[in-house]
Amino acid sequence: MKTFYKFIFLVLLCFSFQSCLVSRCKRPQIIGYIYDSETRKPIDNCKVGETVSQSNGYFSLKEERYRQLTFLGFEAPNLAVNEPINKEGYEPQQIQFMQPFGGGLKRGALHNSDTIFIKKIKTN
Repeated sequence: MKTFYKFIFLVLLCFSFQSCLVSRCKRPQIIGYIYDSETRKPIDNCKVGETVSQSNGYFSLKEERYRQLTFLGFEAPNLAVNEPINKEGYEPQQIQFMQPFGGGLKRGALHNSDTIFIKKIKTN
């Protein structure tokens, strides 16, 4: 009978640890458009993070999540996002934002970067 209680205790302990495993947001889905700052026209094939912009300048970065073991009373960490924007002939730029307690964002979180204008590199 003693081994039965130990087994039940072990099972309950495992379930309690599993319930403390939470999904955290590493990066919300980021959408937006890349435009030339002078001509105000969309830029295609501009590298934004791990994706490239379409012919209308639109880009979409997928949401990234991770799992973390946490305990009652622990708060979600700050969420700091820094995604590079690169296109040959243009000055590099970055999408940067920070949200306190952002790691606690629910699945399906979205950040709309709207329109990002990048400048051409000046040549003499």
